[in-house]
Amino acid sequence: MRILDPAQQMHAQGDYGRDFSSSDSPNMNPGKPERRWCTGKNKQGNPCGRPPIRGGFVCPKHGGGLPRVRAKAQERLNDLIDPDRALREAARLAFSDVRQLFDADGRMLAVKDWPDDLAAAIGGIEVLKRNIDSKDGKTEDVIKVKVWDKPKNIEFLLKHLGLLVERHEVAIGGLDARIRTARDRASAG
Repeated sequence: MRILDPAQQMHAQGDYGRDFSSSDSPNMNPGKPERRWCTGKNKQGNPCGRPPIRGGFVCPKHGGGLPRVRAKAQERLNDLIDPDRALREAARLAFSDVRQLFDADGRMLAVKDWPDDLAAAIGGIEVLKRNIDSKDGKTEDVIKVKVWDKPKNIEFLLKHLGLLVERHEVAIGGLDARIRTARDRASAG
C-alpha cells in the first residue's frame, strides 16, 4: 500500500472543496480516489490531459508556471499542511489519559461525552455481545477501546523539542588506520 502525503491526497481527491457525492460525480468508482487533470483545453477544445501543478488546477503549459498561480497553489498547500496543528495532534495523543473515559462509579461515558482531546486519541471501538456469566443467560456488551500509539507520539514530541537525539554509530574495520595514513600523507606532501 502506498502512503500519500496530504498534497498528493489533495491531487488524488479531485478539485478542492467540490462535492462529488451527487449523481453527476465524474468518479463513478467511489472505492478509488479521484484523479485530477489540468482544467485547461488544447487547440481542439478537448481537456488538456496533463496533471496540474501541486496545489493548483492547471499544468505549467496552461499558466501553472505564472507567479500568481504558483503563489495561490502554495497557499492551498500551506492551508492543508499546518506544522503547528500536527504538533498539537501529536501532543493530544501523547498526553491522553483513558481514565477520562469513565465516570466516578467506573462506568464508561457515552461517546458524545468524551473530552475532545481524548476522543482524538481513540483509534477504534469494538462492541461485542457476550454472555459473561453463563449461569444467568444474559448477554452483556464488552467494549474494546483502542488508543493510538502513545509512546510513538511521545518520541515524536521529544525529537521535535530536541530532547531526544538519535545517534547511529558506523564501524568500518581499519578506518582509523586509513585516516591516520591519509593525514600522514597530507602533512608530508
